[in-house]
Amino acid sequence: MTSVIVGLLMSAAISAAKALTIEWQRTPIEVDLVVGVEQMVVLPSDGAVGLPPELANPNVFKTLVTGGTAYWTALEAFDNRRIQVRLENGEYILFDVSARVEMAPPASVDMLQVVLPQQPGPNPMAMQGEATPGRATLFEVIRYAAQEVYSPKRLIAPVNGIRQVPVGLKGNMTALYDQGKHKGLILTADRAWAVDGLYVTTFIVTNEHTHAMTLDNRLVRHAPSAQRSGVAPHFVASAFFNEVLAPRGEEGSRTTLFVVTDQPIGRVVKGV
Repeated sequence: MTSVIVGLLMSAAISAAKALTIEWQRTPIEVDLVVGVEQMVVLPSDGAVGLPPELANPNVFKTLVTGGTAYWTALEAFDNRRIQVRLENGEYILFDVSARVEMAPPASVDMLQVVLPQQPGPNPMAMQGEATPGRATLFEVIRYAAQEVYSPKRLIAPVNGIRQVPVGLKGNMTALYDQGKHKGLILTADRAWAVDGLYVTTFIVTNEHTHAMTLDNRLVRHAPSAQRSGVAPHFVASAFFNEVLAPRGEEGSRTTLFVVTDQPIGRVVKGV
């Protein structure tokens, strides 16, 4: 995810705000990958990916679906291949995917947002700035929270109807991030705001390791399977302000995690 506006001090984790929105009209959606560059595809809901035999080889193509977003990376060039994604409601979305090699590949590409017909607007999982009239977008909600944390009050862009709400969480929320066996991150709930059915909560993330840590947004536990860890499947999106943390005690050893949910965070995160 990319920096939104330099003046907002938004890191790459939040800045993946640009998105190309495509409505599923029963015609396979073309996706042109660049070898080695991850493509985010935001789906209308969580889904299961069906790959043709050529792409089932992990040395050719990598895929991960979590929290309603597919992450696709081509490791080799290939011509058009048909990928099927089965949504939670049983409907299929078809993609015609190809991959090419570029001599100077970009560091990142815009995310692709897929919406179903008759939907009032883009799925809130897409961090984009196009507003649905009268409603705050996910982009605006996260931008507002980031400005509240990092920017002077005079630079905060107002969001109509947004209000600060109680966080309702205490202690170290370690289950929010999959740290594996070597735990050394402290996550503490800080502040929360609500608007138009979205709730954004900030968590202070502190590195207690004696070495630097690179954070991976995909390890934030927002998938339905995370219920086993005490995290309910009501996450909409999440983003780190900085993805690299300095060792314990050094400048840059702390950052902020922004978590957007469709319910108050106290109802979503339980037993962590």
